[in-house]
Amino acid sequence: MKNLLTLTFCIFAFTLTAQNSVKKQLDTINTVEQAEKFLETKKSKKNKILIFNEEKHKTKLATALLKAGVGSTKTVKTEFNTTHYKIVSKTNERHYRFSYVFFDGNTLEASKIVDYKNQILQSYEDGIRFDDLAKRYSMDKNAKRGGDSGWLKEGTMPTEVEEQAFSLENKLNTIYTVRVPETNSFYIILKTERIKKIKEIKVLKVIDKK
Repeated sequence: MKNLLTLTFCIFAFTLTAQNSVKKQLDTINTVEQAEKFLETKKSKKNKILIFNEEKHKTKLATALLKAGVGSTKTVKTEFNTTHYKIVSKTNERHYRFSYVFFDGNTLEASKIVDYKNQILQSYEDGIRFDDLAKRYSMDKNAKRGGDSGWLKEGTMPTEVEEQAFSLENKLNTIYTVRVPETNSFYIILKTERIKKIKEIKVLKVIDKK
């Protein structure tokens, strides 16, 4: 019995020491670059850098982390392990959102694109929902969700598309078209949201196994 208690105490002490060691290491990490270097020494698929966006992530954990400041650490303990979340970056950047129909000019003739464009514009004017038109015509993988782009950070899509997305001339709930010569692609876009600044954080996730 005495030996068992001694063994249990040793295991507990070792676990506590290991966790304190990780915490000390995390205290020295304050940037994304430092987090990446740390991960090189902690080879595990479970240890990683996560990105939380206040529009996309609504869990209690994400909400708590988004409210905290850079350098803050949140520790979550379970029966099997202890997980540390260290915030290493926080930004508040412009995002845009719209719905679109995409045509690839490399696989579809220009005349056909023009025909489809005219059909879409006329159908929308006649009262057909844009998401239904996107599901029917769009060649993009997001067609199944009605062409919704979701919230996109500046720099995500082609320059020609983003210039129009940020243009004040394109009002909310209006349709406009954009051609991207470099990729020979064509977009029919419905502006669904105004430009919005969205908070986003990068978090170093490290798991301590018990």
